[in-house]
Amino acid sequence: MDQLPHQGASGAPLRGTPSALVLEWLVDRAHIADLLVEFARALDERDWAGYAATYVEDAELRIGPGVTLRGRDRIRDATASDRGLAQYAGTWHGSSNHAVRIDGDTATSRSYLHGVHLLGGDTFHHADGSGWYDCTLRRTDGLELAGGWRFVTVQITEVWHAGEPLPHVARPVEAS
Repeated sequence: MDQLPHQGASGAPLRGTPSALVLEWLVDRAHIADLLVEFARALDERDWAGYAATYVEDAELRIGPGVTLRGRDRIRDATASDRGLAQYAGTWHGSSNHAVRIDGDTATSRSYLHGVHLLGGDTFHHADGSGWYDCTLRRTDGLELAGGWRFVTVQITEVWHAGEPLPHVARPVEAS
């Protein structure tokens, strides 16, 4: 993505950028960070409609190389299904280290993630995954959530796992 005038390599405004542009960037960045938090909150509270509202209509969710869901309704339905997050007794998704680049009405972000998925009532029986979310976002007319920012694509890259295997993660084949 090309750099905007007054924008450094990190996406932050450079020293000397007019105050109005810095303020606009700060507000947009806060809205995008709020959207990332709302995404996790909705998943963990099983607010499937709220989760779907974080996406544009024609969004795409990719989990690793093997799972791709297209369209807000498909993403919601698959996530809420017995093969999705509804299969767990509870979940906890944390995201942090939000790196955001804004270019007008579009943006990209990368956030670290850690997800814990409880298997039954025993809190010692869980499936965990950590890595990052790489997202593209678009500003929409809807101001009811995060200043109108919504996800266009969400790519989940899991780097490590702990506990029980997550259903969408292939187990390594042991050599005999």
